[in-house]
Amino acid sequence: MTKNFLIEVSYEVCNKVGGIYTLLQSKTPYVMQEYARNYVLVGPYVHSKAVIDFEEQDLPDELIGVIDGLLAENIKCHYGRWLIEGTPNAILVDYSGYAGEADAIKKRLWEFAGVDSLFADAWFNDPLVWSTAAGILIDRMFKAKDKDCACIAHFHEWLTGGALLALKQKNAKIPTVFTTHATVLGRTLSDLDEPVYSIIKKGRDGDENLKLALQHNVLPKHTMELACAKHADIFTTVSEITAMEAEYFLERKPDFTLPGGIDLDKYPTTDEITIKRKANRRRVRDFLISYFNRYYPMDVYNITSVFISGRYEFHNKGIDLFIDALGRLNELMQKEGTQKNVVAFLWIPSNTKGENFQVLRNKSTYEEMKHHIEKLIPQVEDDIIASLSNGVIPKHMLDDKIKHELKRLAHHFTERRGETPPLCAYELDYPLEKDSIIQALWKNKLLNRQEDKVKVIYYPSYLSKTDQLIPLDYGDAAMTCDVGVFPSYYEPWGYTPLETAALGCLSITTDLAGFGRFIEGKGKGVYVLKRENKQWDDVVSDLADRLYRITTLTKKELIEEKLNARKLASLADWQTFIQNYFNAYKAAAKSKIT
Repeated sequence: MTKNFLIEVSYEVCNKVGGIYTLLQSKTPYVMQEYARNYVLVGPYVHSKAVIDFEEQDLPDELIGVIDGLLAENIKCHYGRWLIEGTPNAILVDYSGYAGEADAIKKRLWEFAGVDSLFADAWFNDPLVWSTAAGILIDRMFKAKDKDCACIAHFHEWLTGGALLALKQKNAKIPTVFTTHATVLGRTLSDLDEPVYSIIKKGRDGDENLKLALQHNVLPKHTMELACAKHADIFTTVSEITAMEAEYFLERKPDFTLPGGIDLDKYPTTDEITIKRKANRRRVRDFLISYFNRYYPMDVYNITSVFISGRYEFHNKGIDLFIDALGRLNELMQKEGTQKNVVAFLWIPSNTKGENFQVLRNKSTYEEMKHHIEKLIPQVEDDIIASLSNGVIPKHMLDDKIKHELKRLAHHFTERRGETPPLCAYELDYPLEKDSIIQALWKNKLLNRQEDKVKVIYYPSYLSKTDQLIPLDYGDAAMTCDVGVFPSYYEPWGYTPLETAALGCLSITTDLAGFGRFIEGKGKGVYVLKRENKQWDDVVSDLADRLYRITTLTKKELIEEKLNARKLASLADWQTFIQNYFNAYKAAAKSKIT
């Protein structure tokens, strides 16, 4: 009976950089149901990450000769388990001793596949050397197995291209699957605010693409990606919108679409969400009171809370659009005279020196006041009960001493009245005027004045339970909000709006995101903002209007839409999506049958 092996190669195995790490981590348990211990992941050896994510183990007998042989060629491999659910087998390749082969590898790839990397920098060279070493490892692993073994190799992104092409150069009988998560040219042009999808609709032009890649200094990466798409047995991508992009820039229509799913069973149930949300909202309210109420009175029980999160990609992630829409929303709410406030969190990590001293002091002052009140409550309670037990209804529940103490606390807490709360909860590691988010807030007159109906808190740090300001991790903090806004201009798939819906929050994505196209028209709770071929002002107005409508929902309507968002998230469960991957692997295996 033939044994089926799957080798999956990514630069993010035991090396968290972006979304591929999340995809592999969540997908692995489902892959292991099919392949069990015949599943091996291959990644780079990064010591600082490996000491946390990886547990080294003794080599199995069949790999001793392979690993020893590679060591003689200055390729050191670490075998063990990736410490995620399922603890899959993993091999991390230390390529530092193999770096001297970079020029020879480049020469071979130019001659074999037209990869133009003569003038590439370290950002290209490092993954090139690592992946080539990984390709040699895979080839020898396969040759060391018995004749009844069938192996499939799955490669993620151009960074693994050296491995895929090394196997093709050696005519290895290993079926290959290549997935591009975002094309090099698509991401590059989007960063520059070029109309990517308008360019695509003009029709394919390989020579023009090469000129664009050269012009924008991404020729090595583009030609590597192009070669992988051409030489892979099965070519895949993660969404319908990226498939359009890939067909244009990489000159091959993807054979399969492999979106990233979630394991909904790992998320809290709707009942658990209700309980956790109630407890965690108290912590967020404490933070908001300390943040704003030292400066002016704000009813934290009458707000709509919104957030945006993710990497600091100001344009591609739609941070610019989000802030402009908040500015428009602020004007609209002031004009309508609404009593409600919107509090907008921007959870966008950046370089910081630490918490803003004044914000930290405000929180400390609030906690001190709260502590004093907690000490006073038992005394007040005893006085009331003593009066009532004597048949007397107390007219004055607070004696003069307590009144004096409360007056002192109130004065101390409100001593900053007349000033304005800061926009940023942290001290940035560079001048405020050089930060794009701060500049956009200033431009939109989002200044946290008392008259502003939209209040903003720029929080450029990763959320954590050990945080001094908001002591919650990301999921718990997001769960306390009413809506997550992810108005991306460029988003091949988009985990954050999906995860937000799974946490029982309203979620906003766009028709330029893979998840947005997947979920569009399927129901309320996850909204898809139209961005393709739309003018900026129209999109800003549409988003502001959508947020304003959310502020007007009744409590019952809001709960119903949140419950529906959670249901919509179930459409992207791995229980369904994993079959797409298995179908791609079967097609790859068939492609090698002669």
